[in-house]
Amino acid sequence: MRWIALPAGIVILVWTLLDVYRTLVMPRAARGRSRLSRFLFAPLWRPWRWVGVRRKTAQARERVLAGAAPFFFFALLVGWVSLALLGFALILWSPAFVDGLGRGGETFGDAVYVAGSSLFTLGFGGDVTGWTRAVVVIAGATGLGLFAVVIAYLPVLYQAFNRREVGVLLLDARAGSPPSGPELLHRMGSAGVASSLPELFAEWERWVADVLETHMSYPLLALFRSPHDETSWVTSLGSVLDAATLIITSVDDEPDERARLLYGTGVHAVEDLFYYFRLTEREALIQRHEFEDVLDDMKGDGFSVRPVDEAFARFTEKRAKYAPRLDAIAVMLAAPPGLWIGDRSFLGARTAH
Repeated sequence: MRWIALPAGIVILVWTLLDVYRTLVMPRAARGRSRLSRFLFAPLWRPWRWVGVRRKTAQARERVLAGAAPFFFFALLVGWVSLALLGFALILWSPAFVDGLGRGGETFGDAVYVAGSSLFTLGFGGDVTGWTRAVVVIAGATGLGLFAVVIAYLPVLYQAFNRREVGVLLLDARAGSPPSGPELLHRMGSAGVASSLPELFAEWERWVADVLETHMSYPLLALFRSPHDETSWVTSLGSVLDAATLIITSVDDEPDERARLLYGTGVHAVEDLFYYFRLTEREALIQRHEFEDVLDDMKGDGFSVRPVDEAFARFTEKRAKYAPRLDAIAVMLAAPPGLWIGDRSFLGARTAH
């Protein structure tokens, strides 16, 4: 039966290295059910989220939830290392290589010790002979390469996180905290700088494209939370999309093309992330009186708005392209809820979206 250890060890080792390659090296989303990150995500995130959203204060909630992403990354690293260790131990324990372990050790514990010493390049795994030396050398190279890839991965991850959060922070003064599309238009309009909205939409089109590229290549980024109070990349994306949709559907003048471009890029990003995380759409409804209040504010801020019935029908149709999916992402990540985005059921609010 010990001959099974050799093919089993090879399969485990190859699967582990392929998973590392697809997750950290290959610049595209790693899909498929047989991935370590998918096996770890539900057992780790769901109970962590359950505990976090039930904290009594927003600060306590964010402290708990903010620790999930770094912990998940280290759990993933420990999982890869453990599987690689198990794979090499099984290979060394097989009849093909066990005789070369030296010291007369033929137990599985001896194989684990030598594999661990080689994988972590400790240098005192015992006297090995024959072809077993080749396995030990490969184990040492694998351990060195694995940690080198992880070390190189961390700066890429945090650079993408910093770029994302710079955009979120810059939006805070324009759209409030938590941000909302109507508040963005109100502040820009009341300040007399509504003419700069096309420039803002162009900047956020690039921001959305960057978030889509980085978060599909490194999905762990989605779990990293903003260090600023009441902000989230999800609600920031939703607020700018809501603002662009209001401009497209409710302003009587011919809307700027950059609002349409932002809308198209944003809908694409939300759709790709939604399907990657395999979520279920939520009902994202806006009450008619809420929308009427927003139109009244826009009219007071100098926007030429369409009739309420026409604007509301156009807005709800356009917003339905992204809102149910964006809401599902916000709820999955337990993002601080905005005006029209997120789950308020644990926050003591009067309405739940």
